[in-house]
Amino acid sequence: MALYDKPVVLLFQDLIKDLALSKGDVISRNKIVSWFATNYPLVKPATVSAHLLKLSTNAPTRIHYNANPNGKDDLFFQIDRKNFRLYDPTSDPEPIYVKQNINDTIDEADTTSNETYENEFAYEKDLQNFWFLAVLSG
Repeated sequence: MALYDKPVVLLFQDLIKDLALSKGDVISRNKIVSWFATNYPLVKPATVSAHLLKLSTNAPTRIHYNANPNGKDDLFFQIDRKNFRLYDPTSDPEPIYVKQNINDTIDEADTTSNETYENEFAYEKDLQNFWFLAVLSG
């Protein structure tokens, strides 16, 4: 059930308008949390932080928050753990929507050695599963 007449995602749009954020302006996580505490006190700081990650195009953990790939959730660019600015599609990297697969970056020449590691890890996983089941049953 919503705490206010708008979802938190739309309240971030209100924050941008209210603080008159424009291209290049840097805003701290603390200032964002403080704005919510003043204007929407029922929204918990953890909720604000989670939405901030979802709305930050380059936050690696964004993938866990189901960011909308149509661009509706592309509001901020995370400068560091505490600071953000508005996302600029003309100069910022493409937004992250899914987990990056490191195998996509491996050269074709490395595929033979990669197959060896895959087999090795499959056996290790089987061993881990066996150990886990043994601990549970005994």
